[in-house]
Amino acid sequence: MSARHARQQRLREVGPEGQARIASGRFVIPGDGLRAEVAARYAAGAGVGCLVGDTDGPAARAARAVDASVRIEAVSLSGALGAGTAETFGIVDPMCLAVARGAFDALEAVRRLLGGDDAPR
Repeated sequence: MSARHARQQRLREVGPEGQARIASGRFVIPGDGLRAEVAARYAAGAGVGCLVGDTDGPAARAARAVDASVRIEAVSLSGALGAGTAETFGIVDPMCLAVARGAFDALEAVRRLLGGDDAPR
């Protein structure tokens, strides 16, 4: 594991085994725009091993800015958006909502990789 993830490995909920699951996991970047950039950046920062989306788009560039070694698989995801609505987050500003949704998408992916499918949504 990378020294970058040493702190999160010390978390009881993650540990070395959990970090290994995160590193071997895949995350589908949700759509495009700011939401996708935030989600990709957070997932790359958490150490998710493979991101799936536009390999040359802004989200891929954002992920590579965090971790240049992140692997990004090409796939067409037109219209693919994850969970979360404005009501879920209580946010009205569209840019703030996009950031909140992106962070939520990445966190939810990490929870799934750690085996926490029963986590609140």
